Amino acid sequence: MSEHKDKSTTPSRKERKLLTAKEEKKKNRGSGKKPAAPKRSAKPAGGASDSASAGSRPAQAPGDRPAASGAQRRLSAAAGGARGARGPSAGGSRPAGPRSAKPADAGERLTPAERYEKRQSERVAGAPVTGSTSGKPYAGDKGRGPTSGQPYAGGKVKAARTAAARSQVQASADTGAQGLPKPARPHSAAAAPGKKPYAGAGGAAARPAASPADAEQVKLGDVIVVTIKRIGINGEGVGYFRRKAVFIDGAITNEVVKAEVLETHEKFLKAKLVEVEKRSPDRVEPPCPVFGICGGCQIQHISYEGQLRAKLEIVREAFSRYANLSDLKIKPTLGMDHPWDYRNKAQLQVERRDVKGSKSEIVAGLYEIGSHEIVDISGCPIQHPQVNRAIDRVKAVLGELNIPLSKGDSRGGRSDIKDSGTRKGVRTIVVRSGFQSGEIQVTLVTETADLPRQEELIERLRLELPEMSGLSINVNPLKTPLIFGERTISLWGSEAMSDSLGDLNFTLSPRAFFQLNPEQTIKLYETVRAAAALTGKETVVDAYCGTGTIGLWLAPYAAEVRGIEIIPEAVADATRNAEQNGRDNATFFEGEAEELLPRWAKDGLRPDVIVADPPRTGLDRKFLETILRAKPKKFVYVSCNPSTLAKDCKVLLDGGYEIQSVQPVDMFPQTSQVEAVTVLVQKETAK
Repeated sequence: MSEHKDKSTTPSRKERKLLTAKEEKKKNRGSGKKPAAPKRSAKPAGGASDSASAGSRPAQAPGDRPAASGAQRRLSAAAGGARGARGPSAGGSRPAGPRSAKPADAGERLTPAERYEKRQSERVAGAPVTGSTSGKPYAGDKGRGPTSGQPYAGGKVKAARTAAARSQVQASADTGAQGLPKPARPHSAAAAPGKKPYAGAGGAAARPAASPADAEQVKLGDVIVVTIKRIGINGEGVGYFRRKAVFIDGAITNEVVKAEVLETHEKFLKAKLVEVEKRSPDRVEPPCPVFGICGGCQIQHISYEGQLRAKLEIVREAFSRYANLSDLKIKPTLGMDHPWDYRNKAQLQVERRDVKGSKSEIVAGLYEIGSHEIVDISGCPIQHPQVNRAIDRVKAVLGELNIPLSKGDSRGGRSDIKDSGTRKGVRTIVVRSGFQSGEIQVTLVTETADLPRQEELIERLRLELPEMSGLSINVNPLKTPLIFGERTISLWGSEAMSDSLGDLNFTLSPRAFFQLNPEQTIKLYETVRAAAALTGKETVVDAYCGTGTIGLWLAPYAAEVRGIEIIPEAVADATRNAEQNGRDNATFFEGEAEELLPRWAKDGLRPDVIVADPPRTGLDRKFLETILRAKPKKFVYVSCNPSTLAKDCKVLLDGGYEIQSVQPVDMFPQTSQVEAVTVLVQKETAK
């Protein structure tokens, strides 16, 4: 019995070490020496005996593992009991022997040069690069870690991580007791060949395993390679990179491009085109010198045939995404024979800029993309030449007479709206051209009605523009994106100009709406007429009639046309246009369709065909409900926004209608905008 030691009284190896350390400490107190740091002995392997593990492992070399912090030692001690309890039966034992192969990225101490080399190799290998060699997310740039995506919360994060680490250590211990594999350390580079991934301090995981998304983080400034799948609704190329959509201005369908990441979001990226690796046959040289700067055109770099195909795909994509109609048949886009010089109206901001010394010049144009700087667009290739010529003449006269401008006035020398000018100057030049009449209408938008040197201005403009039929000023003192104010003053000539579409004549005041592309407008309205398939017996309601152009176009083919518009001035223009063109069966009403249609239904009037040409925001929800209650046999939807078109059609489809046809019309070549005429009929009618 004396040869067998009682386990309850025999000190363990750990206790012997503690006693030895205490004795050393007592001795050093008297001598004043600091106690030597105890050597870190090899850890027993799970269920292996002390005698089997003692002396079998060499002392750990300095630098193999960084010194553990106090928090790490406490966490390791807390988990040690659970790890030590694992025996061979649990499948968690580890064979004794020297650690011949140390895992890669095990928190080793690196010099700055080594850290740089490591990060560069990770970039080449495609591994995510974090803000430190420890693999923890970097919380520097705007307070967001590139892998976690969570906002930085200051000192609270440290406390939260400590608490999370404690719970994860305990969870790791529990997992080990069940014989399950330990989670791999996240956010680190891939382990070297033949080496196991590092599993955290003491073999326990400090964080949960990395998901595939963690390994595929993209950072600002990264250059990525993307294959473009389609053109987006704003004219940008759309591709995919690591399961995220990427939007790249200037890229074309089927191209392979390199792009620099500008913005990162949860589901998409925005990037800048750097290089075209595989060029599309549709890529052409844009003729405009400020293409990509002024923002007026988005797809001049695509051949016109390519533009028509792209606009068809924009409409198709909208119906697929918002109406779940991926197999919808859509007709080829109706284009132009000459897709240039088509705009009959220009609204350009003006600014006086210093050139050299006391000299200055007036520029007129659009705001640069993403800024308030005006880009001069003299000779714009999509404006009608008569409009471009008139703009140049007006600019020259304003400069010669030194007419004050609200932006960049020479007396202030400023180019910003807040501090510039006299608050009495010209802010916008508006020129409209009558393609059929040949007339020119000039309107100067000012901040006050007190415009100096008016008589000289009239005389000079009449001399420079003999085709000018009228000159007006419109007063808009408000800082607003709206061009026109409520007050218009005629300075000379006719208050309104005339123009025509087909056999219809129109009188247009400066603020009156009129289609910007007369040639394509005729194609659009003929498409609407064909879609309505009128026999002369139908009652037609034009629900967003404006100045009555669509209703007046359909009137000769219908029994009655009623137009609805909420703007009183537009209703007055529509009524005048109906009288001018002898359309006695067309009447126009001020109000909202969702109120007037039920009222007419009580009087016994139910429209056979409803036509709507709403703004880009689409149809009002109440109006959609009104259509479903009124149940016209046919609804013709003229839309300038494929997204809202598809969303509105989904409501009508769910309410018992089906799509009979979709016809895209290219009203604005060189831009990403596309109109579409969609015909919906009741399902029983279609059968």
